[in-house]
Amino acid sequence: MKGRNFLLFFYLPFLGILIIFFVLSSLNRTYIKNQTEDLVKEQLQAAAEILKINISHFLREDYSVAEIFESYSGKEDIYYIALLDEDKNVLGWSSRFEGYLPLSLHTVEEEGSWIIDSPAGKIFNFFSPFSPDEGKNCYLYIGYSLESLQEMIAYSRRNFFLIFGLIFVIGVILFLGFYQLQRSYLEKKEEAEVEKADKERYREISAFTSGVGHEIKNPLNSLSLLFELLHKKVPEELQGDVALGKEEIQKISRIIDQFSTNLKPIELNTERFSLAEMVSTIKESLSREYDLSEVEIRYFESSSVYLEADKGLMSQAFFNLLRNSLDASERGVISIHAQQKKKAVQVKIEDSGRGIPEEDQKRIFEPFFSTKKKGMGVGLYLTKKIIEAHEGKIEVKSQKGQGTVFMIHIPGG
Repeated sequence: MKGRNFLLFFYLPFLGILIIFFVLSSLNRTYIKNQTEDLVKEQLQAAAEILKINISHFLREDYSVAEIFESYSGKEDIYYIALLDEDKNVLGWSSRFEGYLPLSLHTVEEEGSWIIDSPAGKIFNFFSPFSPDEGKNCYLYIGYSLESLQEMIAYSRRNFFLIFGLIFVIGVILFLGFYQLQRSYLEKKEEAEVEKADKERYREISAFTSGVGHEIKNPLNSLSLLFELLHKKVPEELQGDVALGKEEIQKISRIIDQFSTNLKPIELNTERFSLAEMVSTIKESLSREYDLSEVEIRYFESSSVYLEADKGLMSQAFFNLLRNSLDASERGVISIHAQQKKKAVQVKIEDSGRGIPEEDQKRIFEPFFSTKKKGMGVGLYLTKKIIEAHEGKIEVKSQKGQGTVFMIHIPGG
């Protein structure tokens, strides 16, 4: 599944679930809010009925309205209270709004309840008639604070958005994890397919090379014997030409043997050895082929670095890389930086040579690909093969005219 299809397959349903959750939760919160408000109204109405009975009792005991309201003025849930006669004239009242009584007789019916917004929040208003004495009617107007209800609703709202946010974040992290796993799986699958194709191609090349080598070696052996006989019978002035022909035949034979050897599966004989000592030995070998007075090879390590690898094969791999850097550098420094990182060794070989064209960087590790006139395109291919046989990895970064860097990662250091 491609990355885009994966996102569509997972994230769209996830977003759909979030939207459905949001809508259903909002509807549920609205329902709970309405039910709670209705329940609070019922409770406040019941409290008002009890209050009417108490006020009727106080009136029969000849308490003044001011004295009655004074006993209720300390209750936090009562914001204002008023007593009206049967003509709806205010007999007395008390308010926590500093002399403000939000009552409009034009809108008040015989009995009713409603909610208003005030500087102190929502207030539940209740207007109801009652009879403190027989033949005498009064009206009770009372306002209850809904602050606790509003706090509960606000708390519920905060919790909803908090839970929704947590679900969203967890979902995003979860699906990002799935996406990374799927991406990693696709990359490994692609690498496996490429590796399988490479192995198949190399197997075909190996079989082809072995067949061609077998068919060519027999005629070459015959030619070698023929040149041997000619060398004995030709005049002295022609013996040099015959010897040169024999040498070229032997060179062809060595090339065929080298191809056959390089294309065979690698068998490792692992041992522990110092990377610094191996590089020193390689420098000594290269000094016989190259003039190292113009190009200096320097080795750097923060601490002693050891490899658990096949010393002979690893020496051949580093020899090929350094020789490639020397061929690309007329002067300057080839630096080798090595460090132990966790359970692996990382090596960087950097030169200041002519660099590798971008179009060639993807092909330099292919067999028989070379930009050199006399190169056979086997060295870097064999180097990559040796490093991968050690379960390592090699990468190249280069800019034309600015040098080349080979990064090598070898586990088991």
